[in-house]
Amino acid sequence: MLRALFKRFFSKKPPPPVINEPAPGGFPPESKPPEPGAAAKPWIGVDLDGTLARNLPWMGHERIGAPVPLMMARVRNWLAQGLTVKIFTARAVQPEAIPPIRRWLAEQGLPELEITNAKDFNMIECWDDRAVQVVQNTGRPFLSPSVTGRPRVPILPEEAANQTFYVLPPRLGAEGAPAATPDAARGDAR
Repeated sequence: MLRALFKRFFSKKPPPPVINEPAPGGFPPESKPPEPGAAAKPWIGVDLDGTLARNLPWMGHERIGAPVPLMMARVRNWLAQGLTVKIFTARAVQPEAIPPIRRWLAEQGLPELEITNAKDFNMIECWDDRAVQVVQNTGRPFLSPSVTGRPRVPILPEEAANQTFYVLPPRLGAEGAPAATPDAARGDAR
């Protein structure tokens, strides 16, 4: 009996399932059908409220928050590299919401960008404050931004140096592993 208890508590247990699998790399596979009548140009979707602009309580289409500096820098960087960026926002469901967004973009010094609420096969990435990234074909979410969960589109040089991305250590609390800070765990870049 003692041997059975010893075996039960001290025998090797199977490792937990792997959750943070590598993200699929590169642009969308060519096996996806092209959009009818559209050039197959990849684009990056950027949400407006809470991502490119600070989120404010809803008070109509005309009210859009102040720009979020880090996201504005990313968008400008992508545009300077010749990449296509679209504003991907639920506001675009209502046609009367488009003119205030265009004015806001112009006030921020951005060129006229397409504004949409629909993704297509050419969207390579979506930057959104409400998104949860899942490992393709598994349904399992990435639990935090990590080396494998980093964006595939160009990031700013300081982000490449891990100044705004929080990477979980192999095991939290492991000897020599940095402890997670509350700001880092929330993903705040301060």
